[in-house]
Amino acid sequence: MRNLFDPRPKSSRSELYDRAEELALLDEHIDKPLIVVLGVRRIGKTSLVKSFLEPYNGLYVDMRGAATRADLYRRLSESLSEGIGKLRRLLESIRGVRIGEFGVEIKWKGADSVSFLGLLEELNRKGRLVVAIDEIQEAKPPVSAELRTALAYAYDHLDNITIVLSGSALRLLRGFMGVEDPESPLYGRYFVEVDVRRFTREESLDFLRLGFRQEGVEPPSGVLEEAVDFFDGIPGWLVLFGRAYVDGVRDVGAIKEQAVSMALDELGRLSAREKAVLKAIAEGARSWGQVRRYVEERLGEAIPKSTLTRIIEKLESLSIIKDYEFLDGVYREAAKRL
Repeated sequence: MRNLFDPRPKSSRSELYDRAEELALLDEHIDKPLIVVLGVRRIGKTSLVKSFLEPYNGLYVDMRGAATRADLYRRLSESLSEGIGKLRRLLESIRGVRIGEFGVEIKWKGADSVSFLGLLEELNRKGRLVVAIDEIQEAKPPVSAELRTALAYAYDHLDNITIVLSGSALRLLRGFMGVEDPESPLYGRYFVEVDVRRFTREESLDFLRLGFRQEGVEPPSGVLEEAVDFFDGIPGWLVLFGRAYVDGVRDVGAIKEQAVSMALDELGRLSAREKAVLKAIAEGARSWGQVRRYVEERLGEAIPKSTLTRIIEKLESLSIIKDYEFLDGVYREAAKRL
């Protein structure tokens, strides 16, 4: 059993800390065709979804970094291989699927091949299955189009399949699903929404105390208080703090700096204008006009209204900001250094 400070996603309900409410909601709606799990970065969506699948015939697919059809089918093959213990009976005798000594192979081109939709249809005939696709909004055309079409068909026709999608709210709902786009295959489909909340202050303190108890370490209470104040209920950051402290980094400031550096590295991939917008908000801009004035003065150029609006929408879709506030204080600190 993994302890709380293991940085890898949890895959068992017994390893999770205080997600009973979210799990109960997922279990309650297990017979619904589509469930959407939403939350900010490092909130624990992956751990929740993987642990939720534990008692079911489930398939977990991580779409991060998958840009081509080859990537999609490679991910499917890897996921089926990991779940072969439960899924072997469902996979046997499916055209295009081979269960070999080292895992499951999928043939997705040529004769005797199978598409993602075809695979879902075959699995639906064999029995009940929960298909969880993590960060599906990362998929790019033509993969994203294939996934949308297959999931819409599964929603309408495959009664034994429950689809669970997880990701950030705007990018998943507006970007991939197209809930506001009548042309999207998933437009108008009812779905169950599960929001993964951040820990309260007391939960954060209890999480750290339990994690340190598992490791046989007892930091001073002031150390825990400082960490909880800074990391603000984001489980991923609390895990980072606990792991670093247990591994010998007893300077809380150094651990905080490590987290900010990680966030700064991510923000460094943004464009100059996007960075300037984040800098403006980090420095206190709380309206569209204030952001525009700050950015134009900083960059020394006029920014078209439509361009600035698109930048703000993108940053919101990345779950960095919402309503001119940072969703994660670590990213706010990082943005101040841009």
